[in-house]
Amino acid sequence: MTAASAPRNPAGGTWQVDAADPFLSADRLPRAVDPDSVSRFGDGRWDLSPLNTNRHYSPGHLNWDRFPAPLRPSFRRAGWALANLPTPEALLERFATNRVRWLHPATMVVVALGWHQFARWLTDRGTARLSDVTGDDLEQYAVHVAAGRLSRKVAADRLGAVSLLWAFAPHLPEHDRIPIPPWDTASLRDYLPAADGSNDNSTPPIHPAVMSPLLIWAMRFVNDFAEDILNGWQERQSLVGRVRPHANPQATAPLRQLIATHVAENRPLPGSLYLGRLFVARTYLAGCLDASEGQVQRAVADHGTGLPVSTDTPLQTPVRGQLHGRPWIAHLNFNDVPVLMHKLATASMIVILYLSGMRPGEALELQVGCCPEPADDDTGPVRHEIHGNVFKGARDPDGRPMVGGVPRDTPWVVIPPVARAIRVVERTVDGHDLFPVNVAWAKPTRGNRKRPREVLSCRAANDRITSFIAWVNDFADRNHLADEHIPDDPDGPLVVTRFRRTIAWHIARLPGGRIALAIQYGHLRTSPITDGYAGRGRQGLRRVLDIETARAMADYLDDVAGRLDRGEGASGPAAGRLMTAAVQARARFEGMFLTPRQTKAFLAAPQFHVYDNPDAFLTCNYDPTKALCHPERTRPASRARPPAIDRCDPACANIARTDTHIANLRQEISRLVGEADDPATPVPLRERLRQRTTALQAIVDRHEHARTVTVQEDHRGPDS
Repeated sequence: MTAASAPRNPAGGTWQVDAADPFLSADRLPRAVDPDSVSRFGDGRWDLSPLNTNRHYSPGHLNWDRFPAPLRPSFRRAGWALANLPTPEALLERFATNRVRWLHPATMVVVALGWHQFARWLTDRGTARLSDVTGDDLEQYAVHVAAGRLSRKVAADRLGAVSLLWAFAPHLPEHDRIPIPPWDTASLRDYLPAADGSNDNSTPPIHPAVMSPLLIWAMRFVNDFAEDILNGWQERQSLVGRVRPHANPQATAPLRQLIATHVAENRPLPGSLYLGRLFVARTYLAGCLDASEGQVQRAVADHGTGLPVSTDTPLQTPVRGQLHGRPWIAHLNFNDVPVLMHKLATASMIVILYLSGMRPGEALELQVGCCPEPADDDTGPVRHEIHGNVFKGARDPDGRPMVGGVPRDTPWVVIPPVARAIRVVERTVDGHDLFPVNVAWAKPTRGNRKRPREVLSCRAANDRITSFIAWVNDFADRNHLADEHIPDDPDGPLVVTRFRRTIAWHIARLPGGRIALAIQYGHLRTSPITDGYAGRGRQGLRRVLDIETARAMADYLDDVAGRLDRGEGASGPAAGRLMTAAVQARARFEGMFLTPRQTKAFLAAPQFHVYDNPDAFLTCNYDPTKALCHPERTRPASRARPPAIDRCDPACANIARTDTHIANLRQEISRLVGEADDPATPVPLRERLRQRTTALQAIVDRHEHARTVTVQEDHRGPDS
C-alpha cells in the first residue's frame, strides 16, 4: 500500500504500510511477539495468533486470497483497519449496542467472512469498486441476506460486517468507501429474517448415561488409583536414571545369566510392542541391572534368534488401589506407566472441568499452587478456593484484549473433590502449569506444537478425553465390567466446552439444585456472604443455569399436562395452581426450545415457578408469601429466594400431589411395612417405622378423598 492509498487518520496524517510490513502496527503487537514472526500485509493470509487472548482456542486467519480479485485490495486495506483500529465511535455510541472497542480475533474472522460474502455478491452484480456501491445496492443486499435461509444471528453478522466497512470509511481511500447502509439509519430488525426460535447457547449437555460413568471412572483414578500410578512413575524414572551411558562390566554376567534363566525356564523376556513387533525391553532391563542399553542389545544378539518375549515389564511398586474389593490391576508395568499417567492427568482434568464450572481455557491455564490449603478457623465449613485468570471480557483500561487474561477478581469456590484432583495433577508435572504440553510421560498431542511454557489446547484436551474413554472401555472389557462402559453420547464427541453446560443441566433438574450450585461453586448471587459473593450478579454460569432452570420447569409442567390429559389427578392446597400452570405452560411453550428472551419471560411468570420434590412426594408451586420453608417470608427481601426444598412443611399452602407422587408413596409405604415386619428390626425403630407408615397412609387417603382431574383456579388470597 502506498502512502496515497494508506488508511488515513481523521485528525490528519497517514499510516505507511507496504506489502512487506507486518499487518499489525507496532502499538498493536504484544511485547512478547517478534515482529518478524507476524504475517506481512501483502500475504494472502494473516495469522491472528498475535492478537489472541486465549491460547486454548485457535483464533483463525484472515484469508484475502478467497476474495474476488477486483475487490481484494480494497478489502485488504479495510482488514488493516479492522486489525489495527478501534471500533469507530459511530457504532459504539448506538443505543443497546453490544460492540466492544477492540474486536476479538474470532470476531474479526466473522467480520471477514461477512465481507467475503458481500464481495462475492458485488462481483456477481458486476461491481468492481466499493465506491460504486449505492444505497439501493445495500438495500438489495439486505433483501438477499434475509432470503438466504440464514439464522437471525448469522444474518445480523453479515449486515453488521457491512456496517463496519462503512464505519471505517474515513480511514480508507475514497475508492474504498461505501455509503451508510439503510439498516443503520433505520432499525436492523426490519432487515433481518424472522426469529427462528433457536437459543444462542446451543452447546448440548453431556447425556446423563454418559456423564455418570465418565465421572465415576475419573474419580476412581483421582481417589483410588492415583497413588499407585504416581509411585509407579517414580520407580520408572528411577530405573531410567540407573541406565548407564556406557557399558558396565559388572552387569555383563548378571545380564547373560538372566537371559539364560528365562530360556531354560521357557519364560519370555520383558519386552515392548513397537510397530506391531515385539522387542526386548532394553531400557527396562538396563535399568534393572545397572547396564547400558547397548549391553542388553549385544547380550540378546549373542544368544541368537528365537528368544521368547512378552509385553510384561513388572515394577516392584505395590498395588493398593481397590476396584470392587480387589486390586484394580495385578501389577504396574514399566511400559504402561506413562499411559496411566496420561489417563490420571486426564481424569483430574475431567473432575476439575465438571465439578468447578470453570470455562475450559480458565481451567487449562491453572498453575501449580492455584488451590492453597484453606484455613480452618472453626467458624464454619472449610472452603477450597482456586485462583486463576479469566479471558472472557479481559481488557486493559483502553479496551484492548489482554493476552493471557487477567486475574479473576474473586476466586472460584470448589468442593473437596476438585481440590483433590488439583493436588493429584500437581504431582504429575514439574513446571508451573497444571496442564503443560511438555511432560515426560506425554507423547505429542494433535493440535499442539511443543513450545516452552505452552499449555494444553482445547483441541488436545478433547483428544485426551477421547483417549481416556477408549482406555476405560478397553479396561472394562478385559476385566469383565461390561456394565461399566462409557457409552457414546448421542450428541457427538465429548469436548471440553460441554462440561460447563452439563453441570447446569444436571443440577437445575435436582431438588434444591440451584441452591446447591450457589453454595458449592460460588457463581450465583445467592452464595453465602461469608464467601464474599453476596450481591455479586454473575453472568456466564448463572445465565446458563437460569436457562436450564426454566427448561426444567417447562419440561416438568409439560409432563404434568400430558399426564392430566391421560386422566391423572392432583390434590393438595395448590393442586388448582399446578394444573392451571401445566395447561398454560403447554399452551405457551409446548415443543419450543426456550430462547433467552423466552427464558426470561418464563421465569418472570410466578405461576410457572414449580419445583418437583420426588423425595418428599410432592410438587412445590412456589408462592414466597405462603412458603413455610422460609420463616422470614413476610420480609420483602426474602421473597426473591427460591424455595428450600429440603425444608418442605406438610402444612404449606404451596403443596400439590399428583397420582404419580401417590403411586411412589405407596411403594415407600410397602417398603417401610416390610422393614417394620422384619424380625431383625429393633423394637424402637419398628415403632417409628409404623408411625411413619401411618402418617404417609393418611396422605394417600387425603389424596384419594380430595383428588381432582379438573383444572380449577386457586382463588385463595395470600392470607389463606
